[in-house]
Amino acid sequence: MVVTLRRFGRVAIAVLVLAGVAWAGLASRAAVEASRAAVETLRIPEGGRLPRAVVDAAGTVHVAYVGGGTHRANLFHVARESGGPGWSEPQRVNSRALSVSGVGPVDGAQLALGPDDRLHVVWLQAEPARFFYTRSLEDGSGFEPQRDLSTGHEGNVEAGPAVAVDRGGNVFVFWHAGAVEDARRSVYLTVSRDGGTTFEPARRVSPATEGACACCGLAAMAGPEGAVHVSYRGAGDNVRRGQRLLTSTDGGRSFSDRLVHPWELAACPVSTTSLFAGPRGLTAAWETRGQVHFADVDRLEAVRAPPGQARFRRKNPAAAVDARGDTLLAWGDGPGFSFGGSLHWQVFDAAGRPLGEAGGGAGTIIEGSTVAAVVQDGRFLVIY
Repeated sequence: MVVTLRRFGRVAIAVLVLAGVAWAGLASRAAVEASRAAVETLRIPEGGRLPRAVVDAAGTVHVAYVGGGTHRANLFHVARESGGPGWSEPQRVNSRALSVSGVGPVDGAQLALGPDDRLHVVWLQAEPARFFYTRSLEDGSGFEPQRDLSTGHEGNVEAGPAVAVDRGGNVFVFWHAGAVEDARRSVYLTVSRDGGTTFEPARRVSPATEGACACCGLAAMAGPEGAVHVSYRGAGDNVRRGQRLLTSTDGGRSFSDRLVHPWELAACPVSTTSLFAGPRGLTAAWETRGQVHFADVDRLEAVRAPPGQARFRRKNPAAAVDARGDTLLAWGDGPGFSFGGSLHWQVFDAAGRPLGEAGGGAGTIIEGSTVAAVVQDGRFLVIY
C-alpha cells in the first residue's frame, strides 16, 4: 500500500509540475500577446477630422486632416517626431481658403511620400467639383500653391481622389467619375513623370464593365517592388459592388483588375478603403456587408476579419503592419455613413490569428470622420 501511495504521489506531483509548466507557458504567451498588442491612440488637434497619415524615413508621422466646416473647409498638416510627445503646430495645406470638401468619410485629403520624403497631397472641392494637388517644399517649411488637376472628367464626382508615388518619384492621381449611373462610371488616372511638376492628360484605367461606386472612397499606393495599386469598389450592373484592385507593373501605362471580395448590393454603401505598405508588401482593408476585412495584396485569397459582431455596422477600416508582421486593423462602429461611431481595433499575428482581445470602445470618432493607423517607434498608433 505504501508503494502504491508513493507511486500515485509521484504521478500527482508530475501532473502538478506539468500543469504548472503549461500554466506558465500560457501566462507567458498571454504576456507576450498583451505586449505585442499594445496600441497608442492619439486625437487630431483642435477637433479635426478625416485624418490621413504616413511615416517618413526618420520615423516622423505626418497627418493631413480637415478643419473647419464641411462643404467649405480647410486642410491642415501636423507632424509628430519619433519619440515626440505630441503634434507640431498645425499648418494649412490649401493655399486657397475653404477649398476642401469635408462632409463625410469619402472626403478630406489623401497623401503620399516620395522617395525624397516630400509629401504629395490631393483633395476634392465639391462645389464646383475640382481636384487639387500640392506637394511640400523641398526644405519642408510648407507647401506649394495648390494646383487644379481638373480635366473635364470630373462629372458627377462624389468622392475625393487618391495619390501614390513610386520609387522613381512618379506621382499617380486617381479618381472615379463619369455617368450618374454607377455601372457606367470609371476610375481615371493622371500621372506626373517629373515628381509632380507637370501631369499627363487623364485617362480611364478601370474596365468599363465593372463601373465604380460613386459614394465610396478609393485608395492608392505604390509597393516596394514598384507596382502601383488602387483599391476601389466596383458597381457592375449597379449591383456587383465588391471590392476590387487595380494593379500596374509598368508605371501606370496599363492595369490589371481583380475582384478582391464580392458584395451584391443594389445601393451605394458609402464605404472607404485603405492601403498600407509594410515589411511584407501592401495590405488592403475594406468593408463588406457591415464587417471590416484585410488581406495582403499578394495573398488576396487570405481574407481576415476581427472576431465577434458589432452592435452596429463596422466600417471605414485602416490597417498597419509592424516589423514583426503583426497587423492592426482599426475601424468605427456606427449606424450610418455620417456617424463616426465608436473606435475599435484588433491586432493579428503574421498568420492572421487575433492577438489578445479587441481594443477600443471608449473613444468616439467624430461625426463624418474616420481613423488612420501607422507604426511609429515600433508601436501601433491609431489616429482619430
